[in-house]
Amino acid sequence: MNTLFTFVKRTYVHLLMCAVLVIVAMPLSAQNISSGTANQQITGLVTDDKGEPLIGANVVLKGSSSIGVITDLDGKFSLNAPLQGTLQISYIGFHAQEIAINGKNHFTVKLQEDSNTLDDVVVVGYGVMKKSDVISSVTTIKTDKMTKAATLDIGEMLRGRAAGLKITTSENAGPGGSSNIQIRGTNSISGGTTPIVVADGVVIGSINDVNPNDIASVEILKDAAAQAIYGARAANGVILLTTKRGEAGKARVSYQGYYGIQNVDRNFDVYTPEEFIQYKREAYRTTNNNQYGADSDVFSQLELESIQNGQFIDWQKELMRTGTIQNHDLTVTGGGEKTKVFVSGNFMKQTGVVPATDFIKGQLRFNLDQEITRWLKVGLNTSLSISTKNDPGVAGLLRDAVTCSPLGSVYDAEGNLNMHPTGLQENWNPLIDLQEKTSTTKSRNDLVDLFFDFKIFKGLTYRLNVSRRSWNAKVETYSTANSKAGSYTGMGSGTIKNQDENEWTLDNILSYDNQFGKHHVSGTLIQSWNERNQHSNQMDGSLIPNDLLGVYGIEAAGKVIPTLSASQRRLVSTALRMQYDFASKYYVTISGRRDGSSVFGAKNKWAVFPAMALGWNVYQEEFMQNFEQLTNLKLRGSYGSVGNEAIQPYGSIASADQWDYYTTKKLTGYTPGAVLSNPKLKWETSTTLNLAVDFGFFNNRLSGTVEWYNTRTKDLLIDRSISSVTGYSTIKDNIGEIQNRGLEIQLEGVVVKSQDWDVQLGMTFARNRNKIIKLFGDLDGDGKEDDYPINNWYIGQPINVSKIYEVAGIWQEDEIDEIPNSAQPNAQPGDIKIVDRTGDGKLDDDDKILVSQFPKWNGSFNASVRYKNVDFSMDIYTVQGITKYNPFLADYNYGGNMRAVFNGVKVNYWTPENPTGNFPRPTTNGALEMGSIARQDASYVRLQNITIGYTLPKTWLAKVHLSNVRFYFTGQNLLTLTDYESYSPEQPADKYPEARTLTFGLQLGF
Repeated sequence: MNTLFTFVKRTYVHLLMCAVLVIVAMPLSAQNISSGTANQQITGLVTDDKGEPLIGANVVLKGSSSIGVITDLDGKFSLNAPLQGTLQISYIGFHAQEIAINGKNHFTVKLQEDSNTLDDVVVVGYGVMKKSDVISSVTTIKTDKMTKAATLDIGEMLRGRAAGLKITTSENAGPGGSSNIQIRGTNSISGGTTPIVVADGVVIGSINDVNPNDIASVEILKDAAAQAIYGARAANGVILLTTKRGEAGKARVSYQGYYGIQNVDRNFDVYTPEEFIQYKREAYRTTNNNQYGADSDVFSQLELESIQNGQFIDWQKELMRTGTIQNHDLTVTGGGEKTKVFVSGNFMKQTGVVPATDFIKGQLRFNLDQEITRWLKVGLNTSLSISTKNDPGVAGLLRDAVTCSPLGSVYDAEGNLNMHPTGLQENWNPLIDLQEKTSTTKSRNDLVDLFFDFKIFKGLTYRLNVSRRSWNAKVETYSTANSKAGSYTGMGSGTIKNQDENEWTLDNILSYDNQFGKHHVSGTLIQSWNERNQHSNQMDGSLIPNDLLGVYGIEAAGKVIPTLSASQRRLVSTALRMQYDFASKYYVTISGRRDGSSVFGAKNKWAVFPAMALGWNVYQEEFMQNFEQLTNLKLRGSYGSVGNEAIQPYGSIASADQWDYYTTKKLTGYTPGAVLSNPKLKWETSTTLNLAVDFGFFNNRLSGTVEWYNTRTKDLLIDRSISSVTGYSTIKDNIGEIQNRGLEIQLEGVVVKSQDWDVQLGMTFARNRNKIIKLFGDLDGDGKEDDYPINNWYIGQPINVSKIYEVAGIWQEDEIDEIPNSAQPNAQPGDIKIVDRTGDGKLDDDDKILVSQFPKWNGSFNASVRYKNVDFSMDIYTVQGITKYNPFLADYNYGGNMRAVFNGVKVNYWTPENPTGNFPRPTTNGALEMGSIARQDASYVRLQNITIGYTLPKTWLAKVHLSNVRFYFTGQNLLTLTDYESYSPEQPADKYPEARTLTFGLQLGF
């Protein structure tokens, strides 16, 4: 195997050189592909069904690999051809036509639009099939709608496009950030939720490794029958990306680009300077026997000066700015009948809404298809991306910007930033680290995929696929002596980290597909080998005496800590999928995959994951032919399993800890670590039942899918606590079982479709529930299995819950006689009133309630309208029935415990003069039980995207030798309606905020 990979590495450079020579030598002109020998000159015109000329349509002589042309800017063509023969005319998105020559020398051809062209074929694992034959849960997302979003994150482009596909903003929504992607909820406690992403048959590291404008199709595999072919890596679903390929004919050049601005609109108010002044006075009053004190006792000297001169600080304006975003794509495609090439380049740049944050990325792609003989085709897919990201660590800065007092001064008398602008040690200037800290990440990601397709005989093909993916990153972080970190030592500190990952994959794929009358049989046999290697080295330096060299001053650091790590994991698999259908009515698919992973115990490295799917195309039955309005009805169901290997390499073996000790020199030894080995550790397995109905009415003008699924995951991979008398504290183990089930609905409608008007609507709905069925199997006195409250795991409850007291309001002054006999005998008017659910006069764990962190449902609505050359589209996304903890309302560091040291989210707090306040009274001692009152409804409705575009008429473009020109304006994340008071209802409160984006774009075709 190593010899094979060495050979591939050596030949990779040679293949790239050959590919460059091929593209340079390509005939990229408007003349005939080859004139050949002909008996007459044939001319013609190719138009669409509206009479508009089609530029670049293919016109070839059937059976010939050398006689063919491309229509010019007026849709006209001319070529030499025999007196007898057949012309084949084709154009993407239209039905192809064949016309007999029969001695004629001029033709006018009108091609009919094929609205289902892009939907006819669906990409599935290790192959393709007709959409009408798909009986597993596969959703196709149209890329033209996806790329309307003005974002550099493909995950965000997929939001609301498929039922059951949940996209949420990650903790880092800043430049270069990516979204969290989840398919059908949570199937595991600690095995992750991220689906694998497969591009052109190769698993890649991130969905953003691919330029969105290079994508030809996106498929989401959601049930076990669709995922099983990927076995171990498909436990959380699969996203299939297929990139664009070259096309025969004249070279086509296209450009797409946009430029826009970004800003942030927070969904909450902080206390104004005047309100904050009163807030502090009230806190002092509470702990001063309800008596206001002198301002000199309440405020610091800097705060008093700010109050006296009326000069306050608006930290939002100090920290935020208008960001910019731009993206540019250039694509060239072309080739002959045997050689086809697709080349693209992309440049993107984003400057964040927070100063000192930005992101630059460049991407290149080269796809080559070369027919060697009639039975052998060779292909090459290559991509390269290089990026640089700057972010000094905005998360904490945003929290400081919200909570820092508006009283004080940003700068001192010398014009330098005040470390503590209010004079209080707890208030840090959020601008300090923007100026005194740097963090730069430079990364490179490349992929080389070489494949050979052999046609053995009719219906039987073999593909050898060899790929290598590599990723590396260099992170340099430095904090000067004047930074927040440097203030503790008076010296600088820094980190240099290098990470490297490479992955090799070898696939042998044998496919068979044939039709025997009404019987259609197909099958795929796969043997796959995968190896991933990771390396990391890091050097942390502190007590750096000066800042002259920045992070490269680590060499002079007073304390240096090196860290090295490396890991390897291997996966060997064999898979088989068999499909049969009779008369396009009755379908059955059987698949199975056997996986062996290096990360499991010596006794359980291998596992088998079978699946089966059945389908009935009811619409094809004779008794359905009288239902004229019904144009599609298919019932399908599947049952199968997939495995999860989401643990780190060496997770099944014991760990060892390094211990250093000194005599006359440093000596190093090793002692057993905290983790006990488990040679029986095995696969986490998810088994899914999926039932669905696909339907269409009025010639599929109204179509949709309804699906229900039920997944059981057992042998959960969990770190289990064990008795310390063993010498260890944890063991990686297989325990318990969880259930994850849901309902999905997806509808699409073509309301109007005419020459001038095109109106289409769509919607999705997804409801998901999960719960823990069992855990460790331990029983308490009542014969029921014990919960595991230390991790908030409760039998019969969702995986992610919180246990909190129920709040009944605020104690009032007229209730003072009730307080001594309550469960809060030490409470005072203005304190939070807790519900004593057990009625035993005390507050304990039995009085708490469980609150789920999962939404009840999410959905989307989208509309697209075209009137002649003007187009409009709109996307709305919603999440409903979710409750989240808001630290701004409870946590001390977020200004939430009513001490009035920090500013924060403004609340209606209780005072004797304001007894209707729903938050407790400010106090310098801090309010109690704030976590119980800090749960907010985080449901929201978002206007995700609006796009307005105008396409110039083709008759205008012919004069300037262009095939397409479209101008458009896009608004992204324009409006969010929610009661959750933070920068975003999806993100943690102090993370980089989602920005509103306004862009202007241009699309050109040459």
